[in-house]
Amino acid sequence: MGTGVPLLNEYKREFVAKRFPQTVLGGLKLRVGYNAPVYVYVSQLMVFIVPFLLGGGFTLLVELEAMGKYTAVYVYGGLMAAYVLLIQLISHIVQASHPTDLPMMKKKKSLLSEEDEVDFISCCDPDTVKFIIPPKKYKVNILVHALLAGPMCGLGLLYLLPSTMDSLYGNTGGTVVLFILGWFALLVAQYPLTTVALPETATYRTTDILELGAVSRAFYVYVLIMFDLIHRFHDSNFLLTNQVLHVFFVCLPVFWTLGVLSPVDAFLLYLLEQAHVFLFGGSYMASDLRLITFCVLSTGVYLGAFYISSCLGTILISSLAGYLLSTDLGGLGSQLWALLNRNRVSAVRDWAPVRNGSPVKKFLWKWGVLEIVYHTVMLAVVGVVAGLVNSKSQTISSSSWKILGYCIIGVCVFEKVVRDLQGVFICFGLWRNPLFPPSLSSGTLKGRKKMLLTLGIIRRIVVNWAGPLLMLAYLCLVIIANGEDTKSVSATRHLDHATSVWYIFGVVRVYRAIWQHTVHSLLELSISHLVLVTMTTNTTVLQWGIPILAMLVSLCRDRLYNFSDKLYFYLTLLISSWTDKKQRRSSTVPIIIVSVILFPLVLGIIAVASALAIPLLPLFTLPMVLFSFPRPLRSWPEEVGASANNCPDTNFYKQLAPELSRALSSGFANGSLGEPSPGNHYLVRYQDRLVWIVVLERGATYCVLNIKGLELQETSCHTVEAARIDEIFENALELREGCSRMMGKINEYPLHTLTPADVSYIETFSDARNVLTGIIDTPNATEDTMKAFLKSLVWIVLKYVKGNHKIKANKLKGESVVTEKQNVVKTEKHELKELSGNNNTSNSLQSTKKVPLEPLDLGFEDKPESPPPPPYQATVAKQKKMVSSWGSLASFTDSIFSEDEGAGKKKSSRTPANGNKHVGGKRTKSPDIEDLFDEFNIGMPAFDVTKPNPQVQNKFGSKSYGNSIYRPQTNLAGSPDYKSPFSSQLSIPHEWRELPLDTSQISRHVSKFPVDWYKYVLSCVDLTCENVPKDQVLKDVVNDDTLRNCYAQLIMACYSIFESQGYSGASFLYKSYMGEVSVNAMWDWLGEHTDLQALVKKAFRYGFKLMIDQMLLGEFSTDADWREALEEYDTGWYIGVEREQDWTTAILNQTPNMFSMGHNTQQSTYNSRTLTLQSMPVSIGRLNPEAVRGQWANLGLELLYMTNDDEERYSIQAHPVLLRNLTVQAADPPLGYPIYSSQPISVPLA
Repeated sequence: MGTGVPLLNEYKREFVAKRFPQTVLGGLKLRVGYNAPVYVYVSQLMVFIVPFLLGGGFTLLVELEAMGKYTAVYVYGGLMAAYVLLIQLISHIVQASHPTDLPMMKKKKSLLSEEDEVDFISCCDPDTVKFIIPPKKYKVNILVHALLAGPMCGLGLLYLLPSTMDSLYGNTGGTVVLFILGWFALLVAQYPLTTVALPETATYRTTDILELGAVSRAFYVYVLIMFDLIHRFHDSNFLLTNQVLHVFFVCLPVFWTLGVLSPVDAFLLYLLEQAHVFLFGGSYMASDLRLITFCVLSTGVYLGAFYISSCLGTILISSLAGYLLSTDLGGLGSQLWALLNRNRVSAVRDWAPVRNGSPVKKFLWKWGVLEIVYHTVMLAVVGVVAGLVNSKSQTISSSSWKILGYCIIGVCVFEKVVRDLQGVFICFGLWRNPLFPPSLSSGTLKGRKKMLLTLGIIRRIVVNWAGPLLMLAYLCLVIIANGEDTKSVSATRHLDHATSVWYIFGVVRVYRAIWQHTVHSLLELSISHLVLVTMTTNTTVLQWGIPILAMLVSLCRDRLYNFSDKLYFYLTLLISSWTDKKQRRSSTVPIIIVSVILFPLVLGIIAVASALAIPLLPLFTLPMVLFSFPRPLRSWPEEVGASANNCPDTNFYKQLAPELSRALSSGFANGSLGEPSPGNHYLVRYQDRLVWIVVLERGATYCVLNIKGLELQETSCHTVEAARIDEIFENALELREGCSRMMGKINEYPLHTLTPADVSYIETFSDARNVLTGIIDTPNATEDTMKAFLKSLVWIVLKYVKGNHKIKANKLKGESVVTEKQNVVKTEKHELKELSGNNNTSNSLQSTKKVPLEPLDLGFEDKPESPPPPPYQATVAKQKKMVSSWGSLASFTDSIFSEDEGAGKKKSSRTPANGNKHVGGKRTKSPDIEDLFDEFNIGMPAFDVTKPNPQVQNKFGSKSYGNSIYRPQTNLAGSPDYKSPFSSQLSIPHEWRELPLDTSQISRHVSKFPVDWYKYVLSCVDLTCENVPKDQVLKDVVNDDTLRNCYAQLIMACYSIFESQGYSGASFLYKSYMGEVSVNAMWDWLGEHTDLQALVKKAFRYGFKLMIDQMLLGEFSTDADWREALEEYDTGWYIGVEREQDWTTAILNQTPNMFSMGHNTQQSTYNSRTLTLQSMPVSIGRLNPEAVRGQWANLGLELLYMTNDDEERYSIQAHPVLLRNLTVQAADPPLGYPIYSSQPISVPLA
């Protein structure tokens, strides 16, 4: 694989060959890949060289003393600003004069031409001018860039004067070299300001929205010139610095070409991060907004601590602000923002774990009353301890601070031991922990984890409360006013100004770090204490004190950890390039030889990269390392979780994220996963899923995580690396025979980027996929499915109708109460009016009658939503409901459901002549109440039932050609004449009574109706009625043949949908399960009644699952077995199709069991997928953070600069040691492609 895969394909090589000269020359396009006229190159060179020609002339005038140097600076700067404006003005005028109606032949481009090829007609042609002087994206940037170019060139002239060089070095040869190279650096920095941004090897963002790329080079020129101005006008001590920086200035083109100097936005964010962590004691933050906000707040704290004249005041401000800023204020801000945007659901879901569809309310998961009270109490404790200890420091023994210092050392060692004893490996990941469970079996693992839980609780107490308070007391004793009153003397009284500045930085940092990074602070204060105790005669150390010492130790500790991770990454990369045969290339041996020979140089590169905290860039992931550019620790500019390659499998990770957060919270708090330092990466593996976790932020009792889900559809490269991960976890977590449990064993993969850390149990879905061959293709499969479908449909429809009746009854009860209250109010108003004499009785009564009784909609929604019917159907339904609600009681005896009538007769309902006239002239009942009146046989107005009723023509008796299908109508309008008064509880909804089938079509199937099962289901339905025994109600309803005939004909009409298909076998079952039924009259009619259609689909899927269960587990022998299975489906299963939205909802709601069916068209097999929510062990490992950052740095170089997006490129191929393919996938889009990426999740650690 290594030899056959190109690093860069041929097309991209040509592309890079054209782009690289632009990077070196500041944007000059001297190689365009095709034949271009000479004037194109000459014009570019003229635009590029004019600043030097003008600058050279002013340099001569200054050196010949014909003009003052500062005069030359102003004049030259003004000319250069005007020059940039003039160039862009010319380009704008030419483009504006360009006609829009160009001939089509000129606009048309050859298909064989280069992508960036331009048809050059003349030197003044608009296309030529646009190529030489590209217009700015925003017109305002023309002025901004001109204002930047003028001062830069003017000060650059002063910076590069030969007299300036001679005064610095006193060497003519050196002056000439620096002058020439310096002007070249100035030109390549100025040219992007004149034109547009050039392609940089140091690219941070995929799109340069604000055109910051054009000012990045000018920014570094300004920084270097600033030091020269400081040396020139303010401080002569900057001589050496100025000399070094002049040499650095002439090397700027080399650094820009190598991509060492970052874009200005990335550089500023990098500086803010470093200042926030090492000057203010904060943490790397989860977003740029949080970083800027906390830097501003920390600066305010520093200024308050610096300018206050009391040592006690400085300590109180630093300690109180240190604790407050170390809490999860960023999470509080996110919650408030979500509330302001009325986005409570997403806020809860992102910041709290979810169990069974509802958020779990636990302490410190999100800000609430308890959390505010807790932090308030802790803030009071911090203030009391800091104030009392510092104010009473004069009366406390002088050796107390030494005792507390040694206690800190002991606590540091104790915390390290307790933390390591809970993980899989000890001794820097080289030896397996004998105390860790020897097996992943449920009993052994859970039992041993309970034993280790005691250590975890002890560590929580130490890290969250005991350790920080101990360090707080120690600091308040060592930061004193040299024996004077702390209330009236400043903490920096005996220090010079420069030392005072750094001393207060140290004070502010250390008081915050003991809460923000407790574990690291224990180590840093331990080392600082040992230095202070052993170097008692060193005046510098004594002057610096603990604050400055702790700040230096913190920086050294961080850089040492960084260096060890980078060195480990490089050695792993170098060794695996030979030991893994698939990684060998023809260049492997030469690279290894050169690396060994130049190892001191490589070590120096690693050391410098570690000192600057920048990623190590392995070119094409080969063991050839370079510097990358400084960037924020997150590596990517986009907001965390802003995008992902969503797919159906994304839902599994959405469900998993809250559950996994709970497990990570416990692991980090106990210490089994190590210390969650920002920038750490973890990998979680279980079944076929991989989860990538990044620690973004760390503070007092919390850390912020980003959880990413990697694709489940494994590629060949993905499979190779996943197999190695499984092998590593199995080897580390399962002790083989012959291994001593008490002695442990050595890590067999010491040079792998992944180190197993812990195992935890989480509630998630197990995924089982089975081929249904031999089940659904058996002769009896269709028959058994249809039998189970009938029983399921009876069960589901009866349950649904009863549930709907209950809802309507609740609505009727609510509206009756409201009506009574309205009548009481009206009566009271009427009486008041009578007493006042303002109205007479008749007028009052008449007014009362005119007030309509408005129904109150309580908003009950229990049945699935369906689209509103077409206007015609809605009108027909309304007319039908009006007829049935106010029709004659005698009209119920001639329904087709009545046993007294012939099976094939059609009857039309009868209504009185005035049946459509309402009392009062206005209808005051809601449709649901109308239905209930109809079910309880209530009709208004009353009329003589002995007289014949006028006939109303049935609107549904004629032919219907909806969807070009003839649908003969069976008119079931009106309510059946039930023999039991309690049967109305199960009356079929009105909209289901207009069946599109003839009675004869239904009669063919009625004999198959499961009467015994129907009666059994009725016994399972709650048919209670007031003042009537339940058994009597059940008996009456069961014996009501009219009700039974209603359901028999409706159920069998739905049954006929599948019976009429005329097919059987696996294909028929699959299409019916998916709802892909051949269009027929009944199915077409169900499309207009989506609620019933959903019930039919659900019943068929139930029947299919019941068929499989019976074939695998045995047939159901009794009705009780059927009932148990269906009740289990109702309460604990979702049986459906993966592409439906309900499938996603069921996953997120954590439905215990889920089932779906699929078809593999390539193999012509049908398969099932069963998801079961259960507690499963997941393996968690820690990744080398520098290996991840290094590969991501190379990914940015390849995709953003080289545009090397070849899916078969070398740097994306499987690497079992570095997990190269998975690391690329875990990068943020658009460079990576995780299928899920969470918003920042705050996880409590208390």
